[in-house]
Amino acid sequence: MTDAHTLPAHTTLLIGFDSAWTPGNRGAIVAVLARDDGSLLELGVPRGVNFAEATAAIRAWQAELQPDATIVLLDQPTIVNNETGQRPVEHLVCSPVSARLGGMQPANRSRVEMFGDAAPVWPFLDSFGGAADPLGSAGCSGVFETYPVLAIIALGWLIPHTRARGRLPKYNPQRRETFSRDDWRDLCAQVSGALARHGLPELAAWSERARTIEAPRKHDQDALDACLCLLVALHLARGGECLMVGDLASGYIVVPHGDVLYAELEARCRDTGREPAQWLRRITARRARQALAARERGCTVAPRASGSPPAPGGHAMPFEAPMGSP
Repeated sequence: MTDAHTLPAHTTLLIGFDSAWTPGNRGAIVAVLARDDGSLLELGVPRGVNFAEATAAIRAWQAELQPDATIVLLDQPTIVNNETGQRPVEHLVCSPVSARLGGMQPANRSRVEMFGDAAPVWPFLDSFGGAADPLGSAGCSGVFETYPVLAIIALGWLIPHTRARGRLPKYNPQRRETFSRDDWRDLCAQVSGALARHGLPELAAWSERARTIEAPRKHDQDALDACLCLLVALHLARGGECLMVGDLASGYIVVPHGDVLYAELEARCRDTGREPAQWLRRITARRARQALAARERGCTVAPRASGSPPAPGGHAMPFEAPMGSP
């Protein structure tokens, strides 16, 4: 066990959670502790979890490590107010996804197991500060929605194709008719390299081992997606520029900023009659010590009616939009 008393004063628990989505399913979770001096503490390889197990794992890490902030990057919508159809963010994002031969499922309240009043995502969000406001000025902990597929596009981890933009890797082993082991290996190598560059040898080695799996299964993909979520958290927390697509009223997605992706989404906004400045924002993390200052000032979670989705603007590490950004 790690002796929490030996840790530096300012720390942030960074978590990637490829969520279970429904009560009966399992996803995967992985975490690291980011110290204020820039170093990272690995907390093990990805593990399979349901929502209750994910909550317990995060609580255990918090109890042991006593972080000043906990930031969760979750692969599941965190703000869903529409009864049917797509959220506006999905209407925007589906364009670059489909242009690379991918697909995106809509999130709406009629999908009761995922987003109804009793869906497990809402108490999970309540447990960790709610759906975070990436543009908020203060807070302690929060959950940010991300989307591994969009992160792959932003990072340029695409497969060469006759389409100039390339195509998304086909790495879901449950889709046997389209799954490509070559794509699986390529994505695992990209993830392994990125984790190594962040100074995470254990996780990089795990991803390299995953690359050699002859017949990956769904739990292997869940673990890889959890690592992709973690990479977004690392990019955000360590000062990288990120892109917030969407808004706090109808839902948003946070991924690393990419010039090509930004240009496509800007064009998509105009094509759909939306003002890009209202739907696309570049964000960066402020210094981790500001999260501690916010914690010392005290954080409260706004009450909400039982069974309803949490309001945005929960409590997360502070973020700011760079000068001159949309």
